[in-house]
Amino acid sequence: GFFAAIAAAEALGEGGRVTIYEATAHPLAKVRVSGGGRCNVTHACFEPRELVKRYPRGGRELLGAFHRWQPRDTVAWFAARGVELKTEEDGRMFPVTDDSATIVECLQQAAKAAGVELITKGVRKAERVGREGGPPAFWLTLTDGGEMRCDRLLLATGGNRASAGFTMAESLGHAIEPLVPSLFTFHIDDARLIGLSGQFAAVDEYLTGRENIQMVGQLYQLSAKAARKRADELLERFNLTEAANRPSKTYSGGMRRRLDLA
Repeated sequence: GFFAAIAAAEALGEGGRVTIYEATAHPLAKVRVSGGGRCNVTHACFEPRELVKRYPRGGRELLGAFHRWQPRDTVAWFAARGVELKTEEDGRMFPVTDDSATIVECLQQAAKAAGVELITKGVRKAERVGREGGPPAFWLTLTDGGEMRCDRLLLATGGNRASAGFTMAESLGHAIEPLVPSLFTFHIDDARLIGLSGQFAAVDEYLTGRENIQMVGQLYQLSAKAARKRADELLERFNLTEAANRPSKTYSGGMRRRLDLA
């Protein structure tokens, strides 16, 4: 969504205005936790016909898109904005800083420079409306009850089955293929697994322990109230209640791993 907004704003220049409506209070949160907190930006495969083989479903449909934009273009885009990427043995590409914050800050700065406006409110409903003498526009109803009209609408739904974006897309006439798992995690309630946690904790060190857990809860489509309740439960279960309101960068290594598991 951020990347699309930046591209649209840079193409429009003074000819239009681009706004991101973000449903959560933590924009780019998924980027922050991706790749174990390092953000695997792209893959070092620069031949479109080879690249589509990594996509068992939809490879043929992606071939044309990859001829227009592929990992080489992604690498160049970030390099032009001062972010250097490195390639690991398995082909995954990360920022040389090994820190997802590098990518988050790059996207935020590029969006600001392009004049993108960010509003942390979700869109509940999108309707196509007629417009005399021109193409149709869209009427948006926001989660706080507010309304907005726009000339163009891009839905960045993510891969969550419960995303309202798919419902909106269907209401606008799009057909949605059944979703299948790609990358996913297992949730196992067994305290013995704490001792098996890795040495790297994928948490945002600038958020408190409570905010980290609430952010993940909202990424899984919990309401703000439900995310707060779940955070309280997990903080108590993992013995982090006393440190809940401290920035996680002040946590010990063991505390950070417990927070990561929570």
